[in-house]
Amino acid sequence: MNSFFKDAAPNPHLHIHVRPRYDKPVMLNGNTYTDSEFGHHYGLNKSVAISDNDKEEVFNQLKEWMNR
Repeated sequence: MNSFFKDAAPNPHLHIHVRPRYDKPVMLNGNTYTDSEFGHHYGLNKSVAISDNDKEEVFNQLKEWMNR
């Protein structure tokens, strides 16, 4: 979109969304998650519940992976 370059003092940044995809059920902190849409485009308006602890765990694992 690059519209930030229209500003007098551009402040470009990177903004991404990460949506993990997996072909087998994944267990995290005792909870099981299944990607029923694996191999297909994901539904944009799909509501998925994930605990705050699991969100934090995924965030920490991604951060650790990116810092390797």
